[in-house]
Amino acid sequence: MNTEALRQKSPKIEVGNSAASFLKRLGKESSGGRNGTLTNFRKQIQALSACSMTLGITTAAKTITYDGKPIQQFEAWLANSEEQGTLWPGTITFSQEYYQTLTGHAVPLDLRAMHALAGSALAMDIYVMLADRLHRINGRPLVLHWRSLREQFGQEYNDNKNFKNAFIPALKQALTVYSQAKVKQVNGGLLLMSSPPPIPYKG
Repeated sequence: MNTEALRQKSPKIEVGNSAASFLKRLGKESSGGRNGTLTNFRKQIQALSACSMTLGITTAAKTITYDGKPIQQFEAWLANSEEQGTLWPGTITFSQEYYQTLTGHAVPLDLRAMHALAGSALAMDIYVMLADRLHRINGRPLVLHWRSLREQFGQEYNDNKNFKNAFIPALKQALTVYSQAKVKQVNGGLLLMSSPPPIPYKG
């Protein structure tokens, strides 16, 4: 949805007439039933539409914090069952404050990379983090310690060793689709070095 808002240059996103077609655009199969992708997707998007979030964005010059509801307006599907067809609202509208934050600080992501990593939520999260942080590094490289990484990505792990065992393979997956990323494992964590974003900025 962030990508669509930036592409359409508007906080009001045209998302089509069906959740199934929107899932297809995301590279996901659509299926009905209690545990189907459409049912789960409906629950997730309804939760997202009602949530508040806090985002911290650090640049070379300053730190920006957004605290609020990203979605201002969302209408539920009109169909009563999967058999009737799940209708998608014509538009979803971001709050103006969220949209302004998005346009000022968003980093383009390669949707092909996201599709390639779709089997691992951790690998996708790592890819997004690297895409956001690496090109903002000026001067000296940045060290992220295992404890900080575990607090961000793996609070469910009991210790750093178990977290590392899961994180390192996921990191390798992320680096296969982000070849420009300069990341090195060092004693105590990861060394992040200035790298170009996965998709170059226009202009």
